[in-house]
Formats: sequence, C-alpha cells, structure tokens
Amino acid sequence: MRARASGTFVGWKDGMSMYHGAIARRGDVRLASALTERTRELANNALEFVAPAERTVAAEILALRFVERFAGAVEAADWTVLLSWVDATCQQYAGIVPVPSIVGASARAVGAALGASSGVGLPSGELDVVRAEVERLAARPRLVRDAARHEALDEIDVALDDLVGRLDASDPLTAEHSRAVSAWCARLAKRLALAKHDAVHVTRAGLVHDVGKIKTPVDILNAPRALDEAEMAEMRRHAEHGAAIVAEVPLVAHLSPVVRNHHERFDGRGYPDGLRASGIPTAARIVAVADAFNAMIGRRPYRPPFPPSVALERLEANRGTQFDPIVVDAMIDVVTNRSTTAREHD
Repeated sequence: MRARASGTFVGWKDGMSMYHGAIARRGDVRLASALTERTRELANNALEFVAPAERTVAAEILALRFVERFAGAVEAADWTVLLSWVDATCQQYAGIVPVPSIVGASARAVGAALGASSGVGLPSGELDVVRAEVERLAARPRLVRDAARHEALDEIDVALDDLVGRLDASDPLTAEHSRAVSAWCARLAKRLALAKHDAVHVTRAGLVHDVGKIKTPVDILNAPRALDEAEMAEMRRHAEHGAAIVAEVPLVAHLSPVVRNHHERFDGRGYPDGLRASGIPTAARIVAVADAFNAMIGRRPYRPPFPPSVALERLEANRGTQFDPIVVDAMIDVVTNRSTTAREHD
C-alpha cells in the first residue's frame, strides 16, 4: 500500500465505510455529520505529522489499524478502548517508525476525531484524560524487534519479543490482543500493589498467554461464528500448547504455569487442570481477568465489541465463580479510574 502524493492514502475510502457503519449502528446524526466532514481531513492531517520517508508505513498502519480500532471505539463510546489500542500500537511500532512516529500521528488524529465527537458519549473531561494519556503513551520508550537494538535489551524481553513475533506472524490480531492483555496486567498489578518482581512476572505472562494459538488451525481462530464442541476442544488446547512452547525457552520457562492455567476457573470448572481458587497461580488469575475483559471489548469475526461497561458487568456477574473476586474488583477500579485505596472483598 502506498501513500498518495496528495497526502491521502489507498484504503481510506474502505475505512470510511467502517466509520459510517459504526455511526449507523449508533444512530447518531450529529456524530455522523461531524465525522463525514472530517474523515478525509483526518487522513491528511495525520500524515502531516509523519516524515516523508515514513509515509508508506504510516499509510499502511492508519488504513489497516487505526480506522477499524476507532470505529470500534465509536461503537463502544468509551475512551478506554482507545487507550488500550494506542498502548498496544506503541509497543508494536516503536522500532519501525521513529519520532515523529505513526503513534504520534495517530494520537493527533484520535484527538481530532474525539474533538469532533465531543459531547456524544465522551464528556469533555474524559477527552482531556485521553489526550494526556495518549501523549504519555506515545512518548514512552518501547521494546522493538529491530535486531540492531536487541543487544541493548534485557535478554528475557528479547526472548518474549521473539515469541510474540512468532505469534504476530501467525495471527496478528491475537498478538495485538496479547500486547493489550499485558498492558491491562500491568495496571492490575499496580492496583493490587504487587511487589515489583510479581508485577513484572504477570505483565510478561500476559504478553505470551496466547502464544499456543500458533498451533491452532486458522479456520478455527477466524471462524465467523461461535465454535462447535469439537472446535472448542481444539481451541482449548492452546493453553497446553502455549505452556509447552514457553517451557522450551529457558529464559522464560518460569512463565509456563501461568500460560497453562490462565483458563482455570475460580470454582474449579476451568481447563486444562481443573484447579480452583488459591490453587491457581496468582498471575494466572490476573491474566484470566485481563484476557476476558480485553476479548470482550475487542472486535471478533462473529460479533462487534462490547462497551467496556458491559464487559465489566459480565466480569462482575462471574465474580467468585469464573474469576477471582479480588482481581475483578481491581479491574473495575482500573477501568473506572476509582480513587479508592481499598475495597471490601467477600
């Protein structure tokens, strides 16, 4: 995909249909009008912030990543979706595009679009939070896959980066989901006041929790419908596959139990080992909540994303059965930005 000389790029017209579809589902005439007028302007303005040599990459990312993610965010009408996407994008592309980066360009584009939709499900105070958070995320140093920089990275992070790179080559959407889950795990670790070592442990585990899907058939991963029993059984094997893959890498083998057990249930009815409550590794209980939440707010081949508020309701409905109640409470605090320092737990 190439950038056009005019500053727009191939793929943007296709992206417009995503906007309009999202708008139609919300039935908001004011938002539809604002975005219709600003769509092409948004493309041009975003590319103004990218150096000429970077525009081909910028066009590719904006056309294939930004538009779809923003359309999902419009449907959800919640800024946490945008922050999760920007956080994952920073990690994925920091080594590909230098400053001024595509992340910075996208951040400005997000800000412009949010400004157009101000007052439509996104209060002005939250817009300020979004802009500040996007700027912070875009400026934060990120791990990269650039071999020239691997020598300067921690060896464990290099091993993790390689594993996620394998997943990215096999299933980019799952890799993107894994990066987002890792980011949620980091926030949960902070909210739960975990020791630094434990926080790093769960954040890294979140990054590779789905690496076993490398071995899951593509037609199952991308099925445009709910899976049948046989397909679900095959899908569930990804936890064991992932544990085996991670165990083969000495530097990160200690993450294998978390990868294996991130689909255990608090009531003992999960898989693959039927562990329950405190018998499930703490990190696996945290990854389970982060994984479920991010999966619900993400787009799937067979359904649109859930609004974060609905995802939280579903977590709370399964508090103490599927999920650790303490971790669910922490997730609610993280997403709703509650300032309380403690909550009563059952």
